[in-house]
Amino acid sequence: MYNLAEGLPIETVTEIQPGTSLLIAGPAMSGKPDLALDLLAPGLDGGNGLLLVTTNETATAYLDRLERRVTELDQNRVGIVDCSGSSQQGASPNLAIQRVSSPGDLTGISIGTAKLMKQFTHKDITSVRHGLISISTLLQYLDLHTVFKFLHIYTTRITDTQGMGLFTIDDDSHDPQTINTLSNEFDGIVELRETETGEREIRLRGLADASNTWEPFNSET
Repeated sequence: MYNLAEGLPIETVTEIQPGTSLLIAGPAMSGKPDLALDLLAPGLDGGNGLLLVTTNETATAYLDRLERRVTELDQNRVGIVDCSGSSQQGASPNLAIQRVSSPGDLTGISIGTAKLMKQFTHKDITSVRHGLISISTLLQYLDLHTVFKFLHIYTTRITDTQGMGLFTIDDDSHDPQTINTLSNEFDGIVELRETETGEREIRLRGLADASNTWEPFNSET
């Protein structure tokens, strides 16, 4: 089981089955990347591997954000596919980075994740938390059918390897049909919203124990 209690402020769901992938959906600036990292990072303290696909920021930027969330970051258990187009070097020789020239290169992303998974296997790391931030960037480069097919292959791989997947999307940047189509590829959806008074709320849909009620969410973007 993958423990979510440290990052998910929903009491009814504190852990999820291996092979589960969740979609984190909400408007821009609602805290999706930070929530994803809050759910990914605790696994490092628990011995999991972490495989992150970043489409809009550099690997080093995300590494800094991960370091603030763990007791001591073991870079040997972190792999990042950097699609930002940056040519900067990794933070240290221990950090495994696969660089892809553009978020539109799904073949490059797939090859990169496969290489990182192979490295985890060689290190005897069998439980891996996957994160992709964000699907919205992929949709800026590619059509819905192509992105859906890529997500299907990726989430199937997560299921087959008994991993955990977290994928973010800006739901206010796409039409409802697009969101509904992509949502079908995930086991559950974590939804974020902002109330009329400016407060943030969160709920989880799709999983058996989810209460499906909106609750306060105080994470910062």
